[in-house]
Amino acid sequence: MADVVFLNGPIETVTGPTAEAVAVRDARIAAVGSVDDVLALRTSSTEIVDLDGRALLPGLIEPHTHPDLAAQLYAWVDVSGFTHAHVAGVEAALRGAAATTPTGQWIFAFGLDPILTDDVGAWDRHRLDALVPDHPVAVMVQSMHTLYVNSRAIEAAGLTDDTPDPGQGGHYGRDAVGHLTGRVEEQTAMLPFVIHGLPTPESVDALIAEQLDRYASVGITTLGMAGSFGGDEPLRRLASSGTSPVRVVSYLRHEAALATGALPRHDADDPSRFRIAGAKLWYDGSPYTGTMLLDEPYLETDLCCCTLGIERGTRGRANFEPVEVAEMLSTLHADGWQVLTHAQGDRACREIVDLYAGVVGADRSHRWRVEHCALFGPDDLHRAAAIGASPSFHVDHVRYYGPELAGELIGHERAAGLMPIRSAVDAGHRVSLHADSPMYPPGPLRLAGTAVTRRTRLGTTIAADQAITAVQALRAVTIDAAWQLGLDDEVGSIEVGKRADFTVVDRSPLRVDPTDIDRIRIESTWLDGAPI
Repeated sequence: MADVVFLNGPIETVTGPTAEAVAVRDARIAAVGSVDDVLALRTSSTEIVDLDGRALLPGLIEPHTHPDLAAQLYAWVDVSGFTHAHVAGVEAALRGAAATTPTGQWIFAFGLDPILTDDVGAWDRHRLDALVPDHPVAVMVQSMHTLYVNSRAIEAAGLTDDTPDPGQGGHYGRDAVGHLTGRVEEQTAMLPFVIHGLPTPESVDALIAEQLDRYASVGITTLGMAGSFGGDEPLRRLASSGTSPVRVVSYLRHEAALATGALPRHDADDPSRFRIAGAKLWYDGSPYTGTMLLDEPYLETDLCCCTLGIERGTRGRANFEPVEVAEMLSTLHADGWQVLTHAQGDRACREIVDLYAGVVGADRSHRWRVEHCALFGPDDLHRAAAIGASPSFHVDHVRYYGPELAGELIGHERAAGLMPIRSAVDAGHRVSLHADSPMYPPGPLRLAGTAVTRRTRLGTTIAADQAITAVQALRAVTIDAAWQLGLDDEVGSIEVGKRADFTVVDRSPLRVDPTDIDRIRIESTWLDGAPI
């Protein structure tokens, strides 16, 4: 018998034909089909949900995100391009924070965006010293791979001009005579600063819960935490208490995974709401920091070299020597970990495929992934498919920064292969799409819309021949994302026996003009057959 029945709207099952109705019993899908067949399970206590023409989708899935990092960064001063159209607003926000913060206490800000915010210009310690002279201040760039700090912050963190770079891609910018400039690149170099901006133990659960609610509000029912920044314990507590509104699949940072040994199999009172599945490595960096590992150099434009501070002639860099990565991958594979590796540039993607192939051999059961994949050559995509390593695409790079990537960072020729999603599908991959929040706001249907239209924020089109269909895009934020997370037997499609995770939308993404997919409104989100 049914606890809940949905009807009177298109039921997009994703793996089968559109259905008329679906029934839920004991948190799982009990029937999918015609109205008459499904209503045969109705009792006097069955709740009938009249969709009234709205569409029912499988619960949407975000396979690469950072709820713990979002909890930290969204608590900082907002200087993002989503909020400030001009740099004057950024400067006012920093001055305002200084005016309300006791002298000498840290100020942290997130979202400095030299592309979306006009007239940002170059930043260094001296500019921040002039803006905020009486506080240590650290300003995180939107990409999360660059941090700018002032002189007080450098002193408070204990750094001097003699401090060496910390390794794993971490770098402290220096001027021509060796003085620290206040530019800090990559995680290991940022740590001495950001450790002062961590949430208090008393606040962390509430901050992370707030972020989980944010995911649910845009239709997400399952997410992959791609490299835990300390959020595992709070998320485990939320799952065990039954208050988590989403399912979380966690991927530990590689150091933590290697220290753990064998992959833990029982990591929460309710493993359906939280489990550890694998490990995350960062092989290269960001297109906007100059650390994306490329075959050919970045362009030498004003935006690239002056505003973004990217070294002339650079091809980016890897965070590790290949032999180091090979050793880590071998250990993780032997211990049963699924591996995700951050790789943006064409050289980075090729080298990671080489390294994966050297470890997994003929084993295709691992579901290892390559993350972001800004430039992923067609031959390398085919080689990745042959070893069962699938890509997850950071397609918002097209939407928000596509014009600048094409015109001022990598050039139009390379941008013709930017985010090669169609090539990946044609090579036989099951692909997913992600927003990498807090870099971009969570929103799977926005990602799907961009993957279908390839439209940028300016209305232009980047690499139109890499567009995929609406059906393929919906799969990339449902069943294929679930497959990458190892949950395709439980979620990702509307099939009998699967968990009753749904997203109700005002229009089906399969039944609107492609340019309207990102305008579809989320009406409600359901987990285990109950509204969130």
